[in-house]
Amino acid sequence: MPVVIVENRSRDEHVLILGGEILAGGKQTRTVRNDVVLSPGERVELHVFCVEAHRWAGKGDFVAGKLLVPQSIQQELRKGADQGKVWSEVARNNAALAAENATGSLETALKSKDVQDKLGEVRRAIAPHVPDGTVGFIFVERGRAAGIELFGSETLARELLPKLLDSYAVDGLIVHKFAGEAARPEARAAIEFYERVCRAGSERAKTPGSGAGIRTRGDGLLGDGVSLDATLVHFGVQTEHRIVPLPKPMPRPPIVPQPR
Repeated sequence: MPVVIVENRSRDEHVLILGGEILAGGKQTRTVRNDVVLSPGERVELHVFCVEAHRWAGKGDFVAGKLLVPQSIQQELRKGADQGKVWSEVARNNAALAAENATGSLETALKSKDVQDKLGEVRRAIAPHVPDGTVGFIFVERGRAAGIELFGSETLARELLPKLLDSYAVDGLIVHKFAGEAARPEARAAIEFYERVCRAGSERAKTPGSGAGIRTRGDGLLGDGVSLDATLVHFGVQTEHRIVPLPKPMPRPPIVPQPR
């Protein structure tokens, strides 16, 4: 199983790496499988997937790509997909974004000018309006909840919101566009999804580093996260099924009176 070695070189700060975080550089761009918390000075091996199928060259360390994989690819990670399935999803994503490139790089596609312009519009429309005290977000697309992201602090939630917005927006607003759908009130959809997550519950899971893993698999939900010293750091839950545009209703044929 592919791994990379990461080290927290800080003397007094913990480091959080989110599942789905893109690591750029090396001989291939990778993405991390699980949420991980590293204590000061801690060094661990992380299980990763490649998200750049056609490159095996280069030197140097990995660096944070400042991106998360789109939620459709995050779903595959949480479902336990193999490398071939991840490559297939990356190729589908890049083609849908009209951002295909020579090495099949997800990072290159997401950082293309057209994609970044559209994602920038989403960030500017939403991020400035987050209320004070916010420690979590529920993402609703045309009346259907796609996922929830909860954090242990407002600072962490605000810092990671732009990357999360991009991750959800790639599928919902760019690839599928959701044109012409009738939506129910967003608040109701969010409340119902939160209640569903609460009913599903969670369990402990393994994760590298100093944190304790959190996992949800049930009621059509896929969730992973991490806590530290019994305090939540991050917990993200999404629907098991991909959110796609609802089919448009077919027009009914006209009723023609039949002769008696």
